[in-house]
Parts: sequence; structure tokens; C-alpha cells
Amino acid sequence: MKKKIAALVMAAFSAAGILAASPASAATESPFPPYGCDSNRYGILFGEGISMTCFSLPRHSETYRVVAHCASGSSFWYTVGHWVPTGFGPSTAECHGGLLANAYVSGYHVDAF
Repeated sequence: MKKKIAALVMAAFSAAGILAASPASAATESPFPPYGCDSNRYGILFGEGISMTCFSLPRHSETYRVVAHCASGSSFWYTVGHWVPTGFGPSTAECHGGLLANAYVSGYHVDAF
């Protein structure tokens, strides 16, 4: 009987986690980078990162940075990359998770300055 109750409780937590994560994944931006930019997602230990190189941006700007929208379970946060001059090396942002909950990039956007 204890095993059945434990299985029922675990199923309820799993269903709650799936329902809580669904609205966040539906609210992300387009999976494609902005015009003039190239993005690359990569895996890290317990997480995921995004690297973006922009050669031109829709508005005239001298520098840019990528902002990753991170998610892990029911937690959501932003991680910003370094400011990089337009046309030079990539700006990277990494989402770090924990041992029991890996983090991933649920979306991203570019800040231009």
C-alpha cells in the first residue's frame, strides 16, 4: 500500500511539473536568431549555453550582448552575456543548473547599445 501511495504522489509531482513548464515554453521567442546574427546552443555540465555573433543589427548599434532565458523545473531567470563590438567575437550566456535539476535555454534575445 505504501508503494502505491508513493507512486501516486510521484505521479502528481510529475504532472504538476509538466503543467507548470508548459506556459513558459509557449512564451518563448522565435527559435531563429535576429537578422544579421548567428546563434549556437551548446551543452555544459548540468546546463546549456548560447553563443551569438552579430555582424549587423536592425538598429545601428556599436555593441550587443545575448540574454538567455533560463529554466529549471519551476524556476525561471535571465543570464546576460558580455558586451561585444558588432562584427567581432561571440557573446555567450550560460544557464547553470544543479545536480538534480538541469537548466536549459528556453529562449533568448539580443540587447543592443
